[in-house]
Amino acid sequence: MERVPAKIFLVLFLLSASVWQYAQGMKGYHIGELFTFGTIEFRAGLDPEAERAAYASYAEHAVIAYGVYPFVLLTAAGFLRTTVRTMKRDGWLLMSAILLFMFVPVELFCFWRDWKIVGLHYWGDWPLEEFRKAVMLRVTALAGLPFIAQLCYYTIPVILFFRPFRRELEIQ
Repeated sequence: MERVPAKIFLVLFLLSASVWQYAQGMKGYHIGELFTFGTIEFRAGLDPEAERAAYASYAEHAVIAYGVYPFVLLTAAGFLRTTVRTMKRDGWLLMSAILLFMFVPVELFCFWRDWKIVGLHYWGDWPLEEFRKAVMLRVTALAGLPFIAQLCYYTIPVILFFRPFRRELEIQ
């Protein structure tokens, strides 16, 4: 039976992680609207207002994602600290923690790249060319590692559901 603080941390983690993943997914969706499918070339004939709207939505979701991200990390650490489960006996818990915390430097680097887009949107009336340069830097950042991080984040619920690598209780 889990302790009450562990249950609270788990619920807060699930809520914050859901908001964070939603914002991350929406960022990807809005950037995907700008490119020709399967390439990193901007779509030809894209209406400038539609392009600005995509950048605006991207900036808004980036603010949400990176506002919630510290809360995700803190609640995950709080759950790991207060749970009665041990990582020695529950390998699935260790795997999930590794997949979550391993990509913190990647997320921080992406935040640094996204901050440029947020700044362009909220502070000044910048030309679309500046947004395009910032988006290209963000999309090509780390050669696809942010996408790998997203796949790992989507793997965590599967690991939590199936709970592999459990050490069964030994009967003495």
